[in-house]
Amino acid sequence: MPATQMKRDSAKISESVRSMFVLYGSVRSTPLARRIGRSLLDLPLVNGTILSHHLDNAAACARRLGVDGFEMRVLVDTESTAPDWDPVSQGSISCVIQQDASPIRGVAGVLSDATAEMNDEDYIVVSSGAQIYLEPLDDLVHAMVKKGADVSLVSSRDGAPVGVWLLRVGVLRSIKPVGYVDLKEQALDSWKSEHIVSVVERPRAYVHPARSLSEYLDAVRAQAAGYGAGATIDEDPYREDWESAFTIVEPGAQVDPGAILHDSIVLEGAKVGPKAVIVRSVICPGAVIAAGARVADQVVTGTIRKGRER
Repeated sequence: MPATQMKRDSAKISESVRSMFVLYGSVRSTPLARRIGRSLLDLPLVNGTILSHHLDNAAACARRLGVDGFEMRVLVDTESTAPDWDPVSQGSISCVIQQDASPIRGVAGVLSDATAEMNDEDYIVVSSGAQIYLEPLDDLVHAMVKKGADVSLVSSRDGAPVGVWLLRVGVLRSIKPVGYVDLKEQALDSWKSEHIVSVVERPRAYVHPARSLSEYLDAVRAQAAGYGAGATIDEDPYREDWESAFTIVEPGAQVDPGAILHDSIVLEGAKVGPKAVIVRSVICPGAVIAAGARVADQVVTGTIRKGRER
C-alpha cells in the first residue's frame, strides 16, 4: 500500500457502487461467434441467456449493497455484434447496451471514456461479457468492498484470467484521453504506486469463459451443476462427463422426438430429424440435421446427412 494512502471505509464503498460495466469484444473472433449469427451474449444457458445471467447477478449485487438506481452497461466494441435486448424485460435495474467502445482504446481507455460523467468517488464493477459465474457475483463484490481499496480484483490460485474488478472512478482519471491503454498490463502497474490496490484470492476459478464452442458448452454444463460445483474433474472427482447434463432447444427450433441430444443446443430456426444423434454441438439457425445423421463437437450452419455434410 502506498505510504500516503489510507484504507477506505468499506461501508462508504458499498454506498458508492453505482454501475456494472460488462465488456464484450474480442481482437479475434471465434468460429462460434462467426457462425451463430448473433451475439455470444444472446446464447442460451440452462436458465436464460449469458446476458440475462449477467443481469441477474447485477441485480443480486444491487440488493446485497442496498443500492437504488443501479445500472448495468454493456460496452460492445465496433467489431462485435451487439446483443438483442428488450428494455421492457430488464427488471428492477436498468440495462444499457452501448456499441461504441473503440478497440484502439484498450479496456482502461474504454472505461475512462465511459465514466467521464461520473463522480470520482463512485465505484464500478467491471466484468468480461462472454463468461458465466461459478460463484455468485455479489459474494465476489462484497469481498472486494471489504478490502477498502481504490482498485480490487479477484484472482484464483490456478492462474485463471482476472474476470471481475471493483474500481473507484477517480483512478481512471489518470488514463490518457487518446491512445491504447490496457487495464492489466499498463494501467494496473501504474496504479500500484499511486492508489490502494488489493486482490481477493479464490482457491479455484470463479468464472468460466464462453467464447469457443468447448468453452461455451462447458460453461452451460457448469451452470447446470450450480454454484459451488467443481468445474473440472480435479475439483470434483465424482464428476461424470459421459452423462448428459443438459439439452437446450430454443423456441422455433424443430427437434424430432426420436432424436438424441447430448450436451447440445439447437437454436431457433434449426431442424433435427428422427434418430439423429447430436453430441456437444450447437446447431445454428437454418441448419438441418437429417434423419439418422451423427454430429459431434461441431457448430453446424448447413445440412448434415448420414455420412456427409453439405
